[in-house]
Amino acid sequence: MTFATLPIQNFLPFVLLWAAVILSFIADRRFSLGALALTVVCGVATGVLQFTAVASIICLGLSIWLATNPSFPKVIRYLCYCAFLALAVALMIHLMPGFNNLLVFERVRFSPDSIPFTMYLNFDKIVVGVFICILYLKSHRQILDRRSLLLSARCAGVLISILMGLAFLLHYVRFDFKFPEMGWIWILNNLFFVCFAEEAFFRGFVQGGLTELLPKTKMGAVLSIAIAALLFGLAHFPGGVIYVVLSTVAGLFYGYAFWKTDRIQSSILVHFSVNLVHFLFFSYPALGR
Repeated sequence: MTFATLPIQNFLPFVLLWAAVILSFIADRRFSLGALALTVVCGVATGVLQFTAVASIICLGLSIWLATNPSFPKVIRYLCYCAFLALAVALMIHLMPGFNNLLVFERVRFSPDSIPFTMYLNFDKIVVGVFICILYLKSHRQILDRRSLLLSARCAGVLISILMGLAFLLHYVRFDFKFPEMGWIWILNNLFFVCFAEEAFFRGFVQGGLTELLPKTKMGAVLSIAIAALLFGLAHFPGGVIYVVLSTVAGLFYGYAFWKTDRIQSSILVHFSVNLVHFLFFSYPALGR
């Protein structure tokens, strides 16, 4: 069975999840959580989620809610932060059982000399970002203003020049303009799922949390950006050492955009801009070795 012939009910939970991502930015907390709950119910009904996955989602949401509730003692809140972090990492690397993520591309070569590419619509990874956006981020989820958009555009332009130039010199990519069949699915997934989830976690939760813990100085901000970028780079270790280096460099710019604008949408846009240029104009995901 190919992606194009999959039954419509396979897509419905992910359409609702996409709506939950949007609502996490523009709706109030209760409405956003209600939309997420409806998405989970639909996921169970369509077989995308099993009850073990629902248990993981409930524990994830409960831990971040307790951690961000000032009425609880600090010890309880810190323990809940640790529990959320452990669960979030396990979900983002797909260690928790019960999630039947939807396969979109399986070992597809977008260029004759590129490595095979496999892509899933990942419910487990995205739900982490939704909870962070709804329950953890506050002022950071404000709509981008003109100043923030301009800064994001400049940051993306500089980063694309540096990153793709470095990748080209390291023979990691070559020029390859294309728009593959079903490329629109890649675009929607990368913007609303991949970039959203990764930026919510690494910039919103990790960098934002470090900013609160470290001294409120420029050096503290630099350290929070650098640590989050390094962790972001290490998370891409399965792609090889070069990928770790490139991802760490990119993470520094994503973190800078988040710090300067105080809006998670800024780092998401910079992240997506880099990925989109890579996808459309260069060999993707990388040249074969």
